[in-house]
Amino acid sequence: MRRKSVIISISVILIVLFGLIVYRGFRYTRGVPVSVEKKEKPVLEVPFIDIDIDLAKDISLEVWNRIPPKEIELNYQVTILPWGKSLISPIIVKAFHNKKFIFFYIRYKDETENRTISTNKFSDAVAIMFPLEDKVQPATLMMGFLGEVNIWQWKASQDKEYWLKTSAENKVYTDFYYPFEEKELFPVSKDVHRSAVNDLVAIRVGTITPKENQNVHGRGFWKDGYWNVIFKRSFEPPDEHSAKFVIGEKRLCAFAVWEGEKGDRGGRKSISDWVEVIIK
Repeated sequence: MRRKSVIISISVILIVLFGLIVYRGFRYTRGVPVSVEKKEKPVLEVPFIDIDIDLAKDISLEVWNRIPPKEIELNYQVTILPWGKSLISPIIVKAFHNKKFIFFYIRYKDETENRTISTNKFSDAVAIMFPLEDKVQPATLMMGFLGEVNIWQWKASQDKEYWLKTSAENKVYTDFYYPFEEKELFPVSKDVHRSAVNDLVAIRVGTITPKENQNVHGRGFWKDGYWNVIFKRSFEPPDEHSAKFVIGEKRLCAFAVWEGEKGDRGGRKSISDWVEVIIK
């Protein structure tokens, strides 16, 4: 009799366990739910400071020293090929405006100064991307994706040509430059830079296009293993395809860094997630 009770008890337990397994199977047919913590966006404040910076002279580090820094983490770009191989992170970002111009300062560690483009040599670069539409994509690709974006890209090689008036030191004629360009009366193939920063617009991957009028200026200095880069643009948007800044309002931006020494170029870069910008 006792043996029969034990068998019945074990049978009941097995039936209950089987029922629980079946219930769990039906409930989680699409997978086990995972709790995902919502990541807060970094906030970058842009205060009003009644000072202007003449980039032809320097980048006025004494001005930037009075502004609290914001540390922004970057990640590998692994959404589209070519994927990033090196990672620059974090970067230090500061910003301010004087109602006439808006300025962004970016500082990051880079052991090498890469200002020359040649065979297997690439330029260091930094970019800021601003979405131009109210509804933005959930992730940043730095080239647009689901809407129009305005991109400011500073390039160390371009900075060298524009500010130091030094011609590109490319060693390969094909794909880079026409060897007798400087001797031509009316050069047609040489790209004359009007700024150290490219003012770009894109609506999705593969559509990045320079704007007819280049409205953003910038300058970079490398010292002791760090880049210090400044962006400067009129506070008011110069055209309908430019980032708009309004005092008292918020907007989003994202950052990207290319490390030329590690072969970064195009989609191979380090990128940030969205950063919330508050114009004071």
